[in-house]
Amino acid sequence: MMPTTATARLRRGALLLLALMSAPVFATAATAQDEPTPVFDPAAFAVDFELVADGFERPLYVAHAGDGSGRLFVVEQPGRIRIVQDGQTLPDPFLDIVDLVESGGNEQGLLSVAFHPDYETNGLFYVGYTARNSDAGVGDNTIARYSVSGDPNRADPDSAQILLAVEDPYPNHNGGLVLFGPDGHLYAGMGDGGSRGDPEGNGQNPQALLGKILRLDVNPDLVTAQEPYLIPADNPFADGAAAAPEIWATGLRNPWRFSFDRATGDLYIADVGQNAIEEVNHQAAASIGGENYGWNLLEGRDCYADPDCDPAATGTVLPVSGYSHDFGCSITGGYVYRGAAAPALTGVYLFADFCTGLAWGLGRDAGGDWATSEPVETGLAPNSFGEDEAGEVYLTDINGGIYRVTGG
Repeated sequence: MMPTTATARLRRGALLLLALMSAPVFATAATAQDEPTPVFDPAAFAVDFELVADGFERPLYVAHAGDGSGRLFVVEQPGRIRIVQDGQTLPDPFLDIVDLVESGGNEQGLLSVAFHPDYETNGLFYVGYTARNSDAGVGDNTIARYSVSGDPNRADPDSAQILLAVEDPYPNHNGGLVLFGPDGHLYAGMGDGGSRGDPEGNGQNPQALLGKILRLDVNPDLVTAQEPYLIPADNPFADGAAAAPEIWATGLRNPWRFSFDRATGDLYIADVGQNAIEEVNHQAAASIGGENYGWNLLEGRDCYADPDCDPAATGTVLPVSGYSHDFGCSITGGYVYRGAAAPALTGVYLFADFCTGLAWGLGRDAGGDWATSEPVETGLAPNSFGEDEAGEVYLTDINGGIYRVTGG
């Protein structure tokens, strides 16, 4: 089938931009780094999306194996991973764990896959999913390791090892992304446990793994069946005295996609809001971790738990961008574009809204300040982004399509 193009068009008035991130109150190893990124002109932002494959069942992530094969691995929410190779979807799934996955709720399911940096030699990959282990249909937020079989296009389903299972009190706000960072450690996003307003107080509970981003050492030469992950010695709470040692960042409601800029190592975290604000958080590559991004003290830059609070006095890191619910209701975080197909987007962080299909670009202007474009229409229901080995960025549409960013 010939590719089709969904061309994004400018749609609305000025975006409700959030002010710049406040000075962090935590220690960092350095203040900033030189970024090989062009100056971003938000007025010139334009983006197109080209259909590259369709017919998937609720696709919600795209990843690559880093093995030079050029394959795309598409995660389907019910519990399958499919391969797109040379523009064709292979008939048999790479992995099928439908029987293990609870996908009855809108936010549950098989939510991500991450290939080990040495996958080409060790064949290991990791998945994040909601386990089918509760009569109430809730299920643990689970991270498991698998290995490829003798067939490079089929995983070994009997190789599963559970690394971590976090009990979730409600079916929503699962987070679910697992992703290797530039440091070789596995990062995992955990939602606050669900319901509304974080009734369990997980976002600000230093001992709870929910409402956090975790950082785990999964070096296969060091881990064992009894100890399937280790705590990196440089984790901010590695000794466990002040907080759970797995924690890298805290104060998150439902981090629906985070990503590392492959050129700078900076981390971008999109966090889904409650009643009013969707937000994008930024963490410089020089960070030593421990940032608190505010939930549920704040929603965006506004007080939430205590309407009379002073946001500047909460000790939290404020978002660098975001938008009000006049423009959507559920942020979908993307990637900083580093591909070749859309050179005008180089260095631009892309994100979208699932409810309205609007998309934005975020970068630094000539003065070094954060600048966000006005929203553009995609005509899609963007529930995730992904990246291939060459740095090209993809968008998944809940209705079954995989689209490649091609520029405006």
